[in-house]
Amino acid sequence: MKKWYKLIGAVAATALLLPLSACGGSRGATNSSSSSDEVTVGISMPEQMLERWKLDGENLKKQLEGYGYKVTLQYADGKTDLQTSQIQNMANNGTKYVVVASIDGTATGAAVEQAKSNGATVIAYDRLIMNTDAVDYYATFSLTDVGRMQGGYIEKKLGLKDGAKGPFNVELMAGSPTDNNARYYFEGAWKVLEPYFKSGVLQSKSGKVPGSLDEWQSIGIDNWDRQKAQNEMENRINSFYNDGTKLDAVLAQNDAEAMGTVNAVEGAGWNYFPVITGQDAEKANVQAIVQGKQSMTVYKDTRELAKATAKMIKDLVDGKKPEAKDTFNNGNKDVPSQLLTPVSVDKDNVKEILVDGGYISAADAGL
Repeated sequence: MKKWYKLIGAVAATALLLPLSACGGSRGATNSSSSSDEVTVGISMPEQMLERWKLDGENLKKQLEGYGYKVTLQYADGKTDLQTSQIQNMANNGTKYVVVASIDGTATGAAVEQAKSNGATVIAYDRLIMNTDAVDYYATFSLTDVGRMQGGYIEKKLGLKDGAKGPFNVELMAGSPTDNNARYYFEGAWKVLEPYFKSGVLQSKSGKVPGSLDEWQSIGIDNWDRQKAQNEMENRINSFYNDGTKLDAVLAQNDAEAMGTVNAVEGAGWNYFPVITGQDAEKANVQAIVQGKQSMTVYKDTRELAKATAKMIKDLVDGKKPEAKDTFNNGNKDVPSQLLTPVSVDKDNVKEILVDGGYISAADAGL
């Protein structure tokens, strides 16, 4: 019997020295044995100039710290090289989970590969990281639904479903050519609007209409920049609409582009505003909606996105499989994804959705 006790003790001691993988363990099991103060999370957000990214970062940090995790939050000031450096530093510091809202979904690949090789789990936040196997999960909103809501709003306001023949003048802007999400936003809108362009009910005096979905980048606004969008719309207005020709609608795919359009229209001195779409429910844009300048925005409750992303990490820490019922292909793999539902907001429901929902105060909304 003594020999058996010695043998059992030796086996147990050896098992303690073996790597977890040799004992049939997994990353989830490893994380589940960690106390919350040992869990480190790095968050890389693209910038703070757009209000939504500042809120995203703060909300996500708050959620994760609520679980007791140690969190590092950094903003990259819209600079791809700075974001790459920040992610690499997180990797070098042994951060266990890295959450990235990328500036350039392709350029970020090498940095997250380094994080992955150092043992981190990588979660793409709202923007998919492209052409790499290093992305474990993706949390975002239903991207094509965002564009569908924008295109559908133009369709409704111009009476196209009711048979209005126009022709109506509509100018199109897509998102940043370096943002993989921008293609999906435009795809959603284009599915609604393209048939009307083909039939001649809609037209663009500038001629800036993609020949196909694959050409969406030709009307993209670099880095979703408000000033660049304003410059673009000023050029189009001065070149094609300064003779009294009415501009009926503008597909602006986020609130920065929408505000640039509002500024361009105000600069032109018109006594009306075309239908102008948007996305993100920025405070200034909500006020513009209340004032009748911008027509709508697609609201993506970043508090819910932060909760969903933090819950993904908690599930992984606890050894559970995160909720990720959908997939997005990033060029290398189908990335398990969780998609939240966006909401269309205009003057009619801004109080109900944004103010009563606690996202923005009545004063900040201009009500």
